[in-house]
Amino acid sequence: MILHIAATDRTPEILFTENPFHFKLAGESFPEDVSVFYGPVITSINSLSVAPQGPLRVEMVLTYINSSSIKAMYRIFEGIESYRKTGSVVNVVWKSDKDDDIMQELGEDFKDRFPELDFNIEQHDGSSI
Repeated sequence: MILHIAATDRTPEILFTENPFHFKLAGESFPEDVSVFYGPVITSINSLSVAPQGPLRVEMVLTYINSSSIKAMYRIFEGIESYRKTGSVVNVVWKSDKDDDIMQELGEDFKDRFPELDFNIEQHDGSSI
């Protein structure tokens, strides 16, 4: 395990494992200090590009995110894109509730900003996410 941060009422669970590489961010994101919370996450993602070691699966399952967290998420995706540029296979799955237009649109925005990533958006009913 590279990184595990348990979810709180203000922050998502973050799970980052190796063998195979899997990065999952799930829950709500409105931490009091975005840079303190996401700093280690961004550092871990950015470190992948130093010594690429195989495919990376990214799973995003957000139910709410504030604007400061969106900026941090952009930096996370920059790191993921850097890893892809090393020649590594990256697959992103953005999961949202089928009734949550906001989270679906945010996923579409990230897909548009990072068009070289293999980026899939999946809709589910709330019980299957």
